[in-house]
Amino acid sequence: MSRDRNIDELATVQFTGSLTSAFHLYSEELFVLARRWQFELDMAAVDAQAAMESLHGHPLLFGLDAKLKARRVAKRLRRAQNLAHGLAEEARQFERSYRHHFLGR
Repeated sequence: MSRDRNIDELATVQFTGSLTSAFHLYSEELFVLARRWQFELDMAAVDAQAAMESLHGHPLLFGLDAKLKARRVAKRLRRAQNLAHGLAEEARQFERSYRHHFLGR
């Protein structure tokens, strides 16, 4: 695992010069990054739930307990997916808010 803690897509955007274009570029990069996380977390939730459901639960419950537990555990990844969706929406709002408050558009 790399110790580099920069998010390269966002770290390359400098807030110098034309702030309108810099904020637009940052907003777009953040939106794309958040959407990628959203799709990744969605796939991870589905895959993790399917893997956990394949585990054998209590024999008298015919595996229903494993399915309930898998759904409960996978819900955490779905919540993270919802947060990534919110991040994508806030990325768009960032540029709109700048234009509204500073440029009057």
